[in-house]
Amino acid sequence: IGNQLGVAECLQRLGDIYRMQERNDEAIGILSDAQQQFKTFGNQLRAAECLRSLGEIYRKQEKYDNATEMTLKAQKQFEEIRDKQGVANCLCALGNIHMSQAQYNEAVDMFSNAQRQYQNIGSIVDVAWCCQHLGITYGRQGQYESAKKAFTEALEHLKGFPGEKYSIGYTLLNFGNLFFDWKDFAEGRRKYEEARDIFDSHGQLAKQVDVCSEALAKLEE
Repeated sequence: IGNQLGVAECLQRLGDIYRMQERNDEAIGILSDAQQQFKTFGNQLRAAECLRSLGEIYRKQEKYDNATEMTLKAQKQFEEIRDKQGVANCLCALGNIHMSQAQYNEAVDMFSNAQRQYQNIGSIVDVAWCCQHLGITYGRQGQYESAKKAFTEALEHLKGFPGEKYSIGYTLLNFGNLFFDWKDFAEGRRKYEEARDIFDSHGQLAKQVDVCSEALAKLEE
């Protein structure tokens, strides 16, 4: 019917499906095509979303220069259209790129900046995710008290969102990992068991239940 914008939207969705399936080369080709079409139509929001997705794929492929380039381009476009959520998402993505390269100070800066942005727009679940990322980053640096504080803050934020089983479960799981590294096995076990119970209460998170069971088995060893 000559609706090229609709075609581009379908390409974007297909690209994201391939991305989730880790069919990365196919996803890159389709998302790049979609991004160019959105750019042609002057649809900056959709073009920026495609760039951010491309950045995430490149990060998983450990092509960090490409990942950073795509994410910064996306951030710039989100800033131009004053999409604060999009800007914050890009800051969080940049934090993940730095963390993947063990650039922990830079990661902390990005996650902290993203956290402030999410706080300003009232996106509390995303604030909690940033706190969790900060907890993981501090833990990898051996800053266990700072990590513990960040995980505790994340769980406090999530108390108001009992339906966020995935977010709560993963925060508890990563908190358990921190205690495991800290050799506080009793507290680690409690957190793993809490995470397992949270995931188990949601019918579609069986895979995450298995992750918690594996963590508990490793802890028992």
